Amino acid sequence: MPILSASVFDNTGKAYDVTRILQPDFTFDAVAYQAYSPVFLPITYVLSYALQFASLTALLTHTCLWHGNDILQQTRDSFRSESLSSQDTYHPISAPSTDALLGNGDGNGSKRPGPASKRSSPYYDVHNRLCDRYPDVPASWYLTTGLTMLVVGMFLVE
Repeated sequence: MPILSASVFDNTGKAYDVTRILQPDFTFDAVAYQAYSPVFLPITYVLSYALQFASLTALLTHTCLWHGNDILQQTRDSFRSESLSSQDTYHPISAPSTDALLGNGDGNGSKRPGPASKRSSPYYDVHNRLCDRYPDVPASWYLTTGLTMLVVGMFLVE
């Protein structure tokens, strides 16, 4: 059995013949499997799977440990935020002032309406200020999209 290969092998070192362990309706036949051979994987398969699982675990662990507090704080702020749509008006963005860069204004020296805690948040950057000018998307849109994609996914799997 070769060390580097993209194939799987039987107990004689030949390429695994899957048709020998399938019934005519393409279901698994345990008796034929026992009579034929277990599947032998080359080391490249083993390393590939091990590294993929390790990488995914490391990614999730690193994200939780390194950015967990930021994610939790941003999630809490998102759920606590108030809609500013009735108070907002369009303010053109010109050369940013120090206040605008710090999130304390709109770039023209005027203070933007809204809760002070939101403006003083370190996450309230230019992108947040630009997005605040648009109304929030109703939750029903997300629910409808999610349910639609669930139905499409189930249909595709079946």
